[in-house]
Amino acid sequence: MEDGIDRVLQAALALVEEDGLKALTLRPLAERLGVTVSALSYRFGRKDDLVAALVSAATHEEARRSELWLSRLAAMGRLDGGVLADFADAVLDEWAGRRRTLCLFFCELLQGAASRPEIHAPLQTWKARRLEFWRVATAPLGGPELAEALHAYSADEAAHGLVLGDDAAYRWLRRLSLRRLCLGLAPAEPGAEEEMFAVLQAGLGDLLLGARERYKTPPMGEWQAAVAAHAAALIISAGAEAVTHRAVAEAAGAPPSTLAYRFPRQEDLLKAGLEHIISRLQGRVDDLPAGGSPTADATKVEIARGTFAVALAATRIANLRGFAADMRRRRGENYYAYLAREAGGAPPLDRLAAQILSIVAIGQVMLDGELGVRGAQAGAELIARLQGQAARAARA
Repeated sequence: MEDGIDRVLQAALALVEEDGLKALTLRPLAERLGVTVSALSYRFGRKDDLVAALVSAATHEEARRSELWLSRLAAMGRLDGGVLADFADAVLDEWAGRRRTLCLFFCELLQGAASRPEIHAPLQTWKARRLEFWRVATAPLGGPELAEALHAYSADEAAHGLVLGDDAAYRWLRRLSLRRLCLGLAPAEPGAEEEMFAVLQAGLGDLLLGARERYKTPPMGEWQAAVAAHAAALIISAGAEAVTHRAVAEAAGAPPSTLAYRFPRQEDLLKAGLEHIISRLQGRVDDLPAGGSPTADATKVEIARGTFAVALAATRIANLRGFAADMRRRRGENYYAYLAREAGGAPPLDRLAAQILSIVAIGQVMLDGELGVRGAQAGAELIARLQGQAARAARA
């Protein structure tokens, strides 16, 4: 086989964009390239070896572009928080635009890595490269927290940018968030940006949901709801590609033939699982338990992975777009309410800062790749450092 890795990578990215990570198998990739499966296997070996080679190639492709971005930033001369925010916004714009397929591939890998060991190792290099990119970009401003925060923020925001990036209210809201993150979570003038933030939050909801109505999940019978719950658990832990008739039937203890009768296509199972995530997470985001109990931490990870999965699904299922926008908004509103409960009154940070922290925390959960209570620890530690930094700035 004479095809170079770059051509194979582009074919693989197209498959993932169309049908998720589950589409990345030897036969459809060989058909896309116009070669035989044996030729592809001879060149790259087993499927796991192929995926590792593709992740490595994708890492190098993004790294070449990252070097160009860093050279531009260095050429600008003196760096301040405002310039860095504009820089980060431009990078996210490119990820959702010209580099859309590469960004989607990274997001799909984040979702799938928790349950697929063959993804974990090559993805570690890509994540490390991205973190180093943000460290170099933020180095003139000092302190490791900003680089880590931008790394985590961009991981979650990138998935939503793929879905909402063509909406003006979303882009304006993202720029406002990045400026606050890069200039300091504690505002220089308390209340100065609250009205603008509220208008943009409402504008995003009005544009995408219409009259603030929630996404409506269709009613299900008891048996269907039980099957949907098992499909949802697979989506949260392993991504959409894990939802197959065999896997769901095994988890539900049901005959595959019965499952196939009620849910004829894999798409029907996937949709049922997504509907279950939506109906459950709408309630949980409204009333996330306070404190650091294992139940609360596990719920936070479920919200992180569930909303991330829905954002990815919305890149292919148009009617999920409004829900992805709604969840992005209300995660921050919920975290603001949590801060108020913890403070016993007015929280120490405003709604904009709470929105930013919720995005950073979820991005860190996805980057960490752990399920259950352990998955919440890295995000909680980073958020604690950011809040401590903000408190010190507010007292200064």
